Order: sequence, then C-alpha cells, then structure tokens
Amino acid sequence: MTPELRVRASVCLLGPINVDITMPIDTYPQEGDDAGAPSYSVETGGVVGNTAIALSKLGVNAKLIGCIGDDNWGNLAAEAFRQTGVDISGVSVLPGVKTGLNFAVVSRGGERTFFNAWGANIWDNTHKFPLHIISKTDMLQVTGHPLTRSSNRPALLNAIDIAQSNDIPISMDTSIRPVFDSTSDIRAVIPKLNICILGYEEACYLVDHSDPHTIAQKILSQGPELVAVKLGGKGCVLANSDECITLPSYKVKTIDTTGAGDTFTAGIILGWLSKMDIRATGMLANILGALATTVWGAGTKLPGTEELIAYLASINSQDKNKRETDQIFELFG
Repeated sequence: MTPELRVRASVCLLGPINVDITMPIDTYPQEGDDAGAPSYSVETGGVVGNTAIALSKLGVNAKLIGCIGDDNWGNLAAEAFRQTGVDISGVSVLPGVKTGLNFAVVSRGGERTFFNAWGANIWDNTHKFPLHIISKTDMLQVTGHPLTRSSNRPALLNAIDIAQSNDIPISMDTSIRPVFDSTSDIRAVIPKLNICILGYEEACYLVDHSDPHTIAQKILSQGPELVAVKLGGKGCVLANSDECITLPSYKVKTIDTTGAGDTFTAGIILGWLSKMDIRATGMLANILGALATTVWGAGTKLPGTEELIAYLASINSQDKNKRETDQIFELFG
C-alpha cells in the first residue's frame, strides 16, 4: 500500500505545456549530417507540466493553467495529466492551434539538447485564463520563460498580482536561456516571490557572479524567503534568512536528465509547504531530481511516493542525515 501525504496542499501552476519527444544518440552529428537513434519516447512535458505531475504523484493537489492545441498531441497531454491526477480544468484547448512540441536529443551521458516548437504556448493577449483558480490554492508556481515573450507576459503578471492580493505564496522556476531571453522582467518579479529557483547558468547571468553562494544570497536580499540554485550533478545551494548551504546530489544510474530540474522544483515546493527545515527540503528535492534521471523521458515516468520511499529506505541505514530523512518519512506517515 502506497503511503499517503499527511499534508493537505494544493498548488496552481501556470506556464507552457509541451509534449516531449526524446531520442538517445551516441554522438551529435555535424551540420548537414544525420545521426540514428535506436528508439524514442513520447511524454507530456513542459516545465510546469512536469512539476504538476511530480507534485500530483507525491499527493499534492496540482491545478494546471495553460494551453494545448486541438490535435492528437494535445489529447495525449490531457490524458497524461488525467492519468497522473493533475487537475486540468484550467487548461484551454485552442482551436486550429498546434500543441507545443519539445524534441530532446539525449547523449550517452544523459545530457540533453532541446528543440522547441512553442505552438499553443504562444498566448494571445486576449486569451482569458481562469486565474480565479489561484485564490483557492496554497501556492502559485510559475516559470519565468513566459515573461520574456510580450504576448505571454500579461497573463503571468496578472497571475502574480492575484496571488499577492490573496496572500498566496509565489514560487518561480526562472527557466530561461540567457543567450536568447531578456532578463529585465525576471528581475522585476523576483521581489514578489516567496521561493526563487534557478539553474546555475541563468543564475550567473541574472546576478553577474559565478559563486552560487553569493548568487543565492544576492537574490535572497531582493525579497524571496527561500532561494535554490540548481547545480545538476553537484547538488544545489539553498539560502534562507538563517543560512546558505550546499547540499550534495544523490548517486543513481543516470539515463536521461529531462525533467530532473522540474522534479527538483516539486521537492522544494513540497518541503516549503510542509514547513520542513531547509536541509530536509533540499534533501527531498535532490533525491527527487536524481530519481527523475533514472528513466527515459519525463511526464508520467517521473518518480512518485513509492519511488521516493523505496530510495529513502535504501539509504536510511547509511545516511548521515538521519534527522532530515526522518522528516521526509514523517511527511508520508
């Protein structure tokens, strides 16, 4: 029998929804050449889509707001969300528009390169999202990428304003590509956040510094209560008003890193909503992120309560962080 989450929590997530097509290759081809893949997987994805599924599989009531097209890819995405218990009453189906697609090419070491077709994720300024959902939840989770597109920006800013006016905590995974995306709107939103989650590369770009501890503390000084800087296979740096710490990653057999950061975000959100201390929160996030790399693709394949508890049980006897491990166990009875 799967343990159940003791904390009653609901999270509204707003952002792009994709279908991921993932292909493993041994070597990247030169321009004009080709490369063969022995197989491929098709899964629902997108930053908030993956985080919504990860939260739902951990027992959180995840309510998704976004857009899909009226095509087969959209049907696949909707079914994956239903299968994993995500509430998609806030997802709009856009007539005559294609669902966002994400092609992920994965190297032998598990690292991936993305090719993204935005499709229904390019929002019309006139589209009315059901943002009233936000006021009935315990947290709003957004991704920063829509802030870099003029057509998407109003909906995200409206969502943040609604959350603030209803005293709903706000979490953001900045999720930008510094080479392509403007950061001015991201910087403007940071003071409104309770939680700010960043990848190391984008964090360096936002703060103009390379030390993750300095980055975390600088962003913390702008207003968030918790800052998490993701360091991939090196773990993460977390900072709150009491401390700034580095927490190591957990060793697993990595197959594909797609969705690892999104699942890490789910761990940070759950730890924060459950009032776990910063070390237990980081441990939970790092374990979930690591487990997400042990399967091909993301979406419905992301880890849930069973995988988390099994992994914790496997390391509990040798784990030096027993106090943190016990906090996570207590979350699930």
